[in-house]
Amino acid sequence: MPIAKLPTAALTLIAATFAQAQDIAVQRASERGSVDRVTVYPSGAAVTRTVHRDLAQGLWELRVTGLPPDVDPSRIQAKVREADVPTEGAPALLGVEYEETPGVAFAGSGEGIELATKLADARTRLGHAAQDAKQLEHRIERVEQVAVRIAANATAEGGTAKGDAAKALAQLAWANDQRMAILADQRALAERTEALKLEIAALESTIAQRGQADRTERAALVRIAVPRGGPVDLDVTYMVGEAGWAPAYAVRAAGDRSGLSIEYDALVQQRSGEPWDNVRVSLSTADPENASRPGEVEPVWVDVAQPPETRGMYGGVGGGGGGEGGARRKSKDRGRSDPGRPGKPSGPGGGTGGPDVPGGAFGNSGDDTDRDGEAIERFASDASLLEAGIAATFELPRRINVPSDAARVQRTRIATIEPSVRFVHVAQPLVDQGVYLRGDLVNTGAYQLLPGTAQVYMGGDLIGDTAMPAVAPKSAFKVFFGPDRAVRSTREVLSKVSGTAGLFGGSTAVTWKYRVTVDNGTGRDLALELVDRRPMSRNAKIEVKVADLSAPLSTAADYADGPQKSGILRWDLTVPAAARGNAALPVTWTVQATHAKDVQTTPLPD
Repeated sequence: MPIAKLPTAALTLIAATFAQAQDIAVQRASERGSVDRVTVYPSGAAVTRTVHRDLAQGLWELRVTGLPPDVDPSRIQAKVREADVPTEGAPALLGVEYEETPGVAFAGSGEGIELATKLADARTRLGHAAQDAKQLEHRIERVEQVAVRIAANATAEGGTAKGDAAKALAQLAWANDQRMAILADQRALAERTEALKLEIAALESTIAQRGQADRTERAALVRIAVPRGGPVDLDVTYMVGEAGWAPAYAVRAAGDRSGLSIEYDALVQQRSGEPWDNVRVSLSTADPENASRPGEVEPVWVDVAQPPETRGMYGGVGGGGGGEGGARRKSKDRGRSDPGRPGKPSGPGGGTGGPDVPGGAFGNSGDDTDRDGEAIERFASDASLLEAGIAATFELPRRINVPSDAARVQRTRIATIEPSVRFVHVAQPLVDQGVYLRGDLVNTGAYQLLPGTAQVYMGGDLIGDTAMPAVAPKSAFKVFFGPDRAVRSTREVLSKVSGTAGLFGGSTAVTWKYRVTVDNGTGRDLALELVDRRPMSRNAKIEVKVADLSAPLSTAADYADGPQKSGILRWDLTVPAAARGNAALPVTWTVQATHAKDVQTTPLPD
């Protein structure tokens, strides 16, 4: 049966057997390929190069060259692309290996010889410039000698005839012209000399840098069986460590507080040694550098302690009380079991890319379709959420450039999210007289928000930076927008009274009366969360209670189940727009601490 008619799944075994039995020559070719797709993790990246090659029928070893120095040799994968409908006799992958070959010394390489030749030529030209400078010095000396003789009215052999003023003036003019010409030549020579020095310094720096660079050639050797000759499309995916991405946010609230949007960006950087030019990028929240399963819990054994070994004067073991002659030896700690390395990452995969604008990152191919409105709209759209759960992957709908320079960060948009929001003012006059505006948000989108830094804007004004927590879809979170200058809160201790309490006056009681006044200058009703505190007793001999509240405390579950049990007081209020000046909203309450007269308490703040 011809190889072309065999099932694809059997090609690997048959190709190897056929090569051994019939001694089929393995054909070889080299290709660099081009970086087409990258999946960036928080620490590391999976880079996929694509190779297109026409291969004749037979067994092939395709050498994919120029892998970066940071490549992980243990995580190289290859995949032969298949058509939408697999056909019999399609090319099959037999295996992939990693190879390192020492490079030619830089001094003996073509580039090194070329740079050395340029450096020698530049140094020769600098020497010529020094010679030209000497000649200019001689010229100016001769001109000055002639000028001196002219001025001294020397004899006709060296200057002018005695008393011939016209000739003297003409020769003085000639001397001046000579001086100006020499000065121009000196300036030009100085510029040429400086340019040569800069050229030499640049060449010396380049030679030094290239000479120190790692010149090892790294390649992936991909073996392919080609039952039928034709074009072969190959993907080679490898892991690099010097890369990563981190989230960055801009939270923008409308000035009239009618809504809010979150710009979800990614800060991508890498220094793997190869630039990522015009690549399709996916951003993953997975971490392939960590183990995919936890370590195991090891058993711990306990035994009766035995006394230490003692040896008699004749070397016998004493005090052991048994055949083992002393304490039982403790077995060596086996340590934590190796959780194992994670499996090879699947990489960006193939054929799952988002819509691209033809002609590169910004459609500069010249094709009229590049300017098509639908293509531009797809280019500017949000990233596609490919997976959600333990890890999420965001695939950008456009190609981007990421230079191999960790000092430069590529900031690109993942999505623009419009969460649901309720604006609440928060007053804590015990610690801060400012009243802060807070947004209570719910992530209504499908995007997982990772911890990061967010710039907060209110109506176009930058308020400052804040920490963004990890927020799952449909989860709530809070963002502060700074103090609202139109709202003020003041706290007062109206009275503090000490006296006796109890049926026979056997106890001491201290009673505080507090008032917080809220002045609303926003011109509209606002929701306010007012926070204060009360002392909490840790001893049954001391009783503390709150009374005479002008407004009830909050009934929110997140408050009643937590802060309230720690003595935090919170009111959820609506402050009317008219609560200004003398009509400002007051909130009052009293706190009373009671204890026996013979009990000394720790100090209580007002």
